[in-house]
Amino acid sequence: MPNPGLLSQSYDNANPWFLIFWGITQFGAALGILMSLGQLVMEKKTSLNRLLALLFFQMGLLQACFLLLVSGEYREFPRISLAELPLIASTGPILFGIHRVSQDQDSDKNGFLGLSNKHLVLPILVWIVYLAAISILPVSYMVDKITLFMTQTGWNEGEILLLLPLLNLGFYIWLIIWGSWDLFRWEILQEEWTARILLFMVIATFANMAFGAFFLASKSPLSLLGCSAMMGLSLCLAYLIGHKRPAFFQTLQEVSEAARQKYTRSLLLGVDRNALRENLKQLMERDKLYRDEELSLADLADELALSTHQVSELINQELGINFSAFVNDYRIKEACELLQKEPDRSVLDIAFAVGFATKSSFHRAFQKHTGKTPSQFRGSEPV
Repeated sequence: MPNPGLLSQSYDNANPWFLIFWGITQFGAALGILMSLGQLVMEKKTSLNRLLALLFFQMGLLQACFLLLVSGEYREFPRISLAELPLIASTGPILFGIHRVSQDQDSDKNGFLGLSNKHLVLPILVWIVYLAAISILPVSYMVDKITLFMTQTGWNEGEILLLLPLLNLGFYIWLIIWGSWDLFRWEILQEEWTARILLFMVIATFANMAFGAFFLASKSPLSLLGCSAMMGLSLCLAYLIGHKRPAFFQTLQEVSEAARQKYTRSLLLGVDRNALRENLKQLMERDKLYRDEELSLADLADELALSTHQVSELINQELGINFSAFVNDYRIKEACELLQKEPDRSVLDIAFAVGFATKSSFHRAFQKHTGKTPSQFRGSEPV
């Protein structure tokens, strides 16, 4: 149970909703840290894994900050409690980075996180200011200011300091919604579970922000705890999606591509499609780009001097498959040849050689294309 402290002055912490929100927030904080570690221990990490690890860690730590604020324990840990400011400022760019990577509009070539420098400037600046402040300001001063923020409504220092991180978060959420709006058509929502999950996440985000806005207006501890509990529920949803649908972001990308092609006019008008198909064939058969395990739609677009949407339309309409299946066709074809020609070479070595990042992804793709496991195929007669 939380320390009554601040709560005894403003709210009855025996309220059942308070106890429910408190329990969800505690669970969510621990789950966020564990999910972050789960992304970091993966053998072959991509930008998406690193971004998800950061997001889960921040959500867990942010919930811990809210627990300190609501319980009154911020008096003992004011520096940790104030970390909510840079954490909120960093959340928007991280969410946007996940959106970009999941849409294959960004890649690991943009840096360690797959984010360009312009998206990191503001979060880094806020973190620098935060670290400088907690190093210089007396503890008693920080406690007094947090107490003022938690108990008094109106336009005071706390609201002013919180304004920039919140505006930054709102701006990036708007960018994400704008970039995904074509997924929210009724026809797509009826057919695609990925689009429905994304819409639910958007609605949950707005609900979370509504709880936060109500807290700023009323300074009710229950509303702040409700905001934190929404984060915990979002983490639970992310955990369930990750186990039920490991390829959620890849599937979301494919749904997005199909939606754009179905509801917008062709992006290849006036382009020599025959020449493009030949160039694409040369890149894959002569240059063997598919061997790059980190090959993305953006990489292929750069090679063809086209946009990612144009390349996506070319592959989908001209070849009748999506980008992932297109690349895997070449990888599996070469893998079949190597399994027959080099019987002493390990299956894992062949999987890596043709461009797969993990043994499990190779096995899934191989069975999907051939109906056999690599070992079964190797034991059969050459086709």
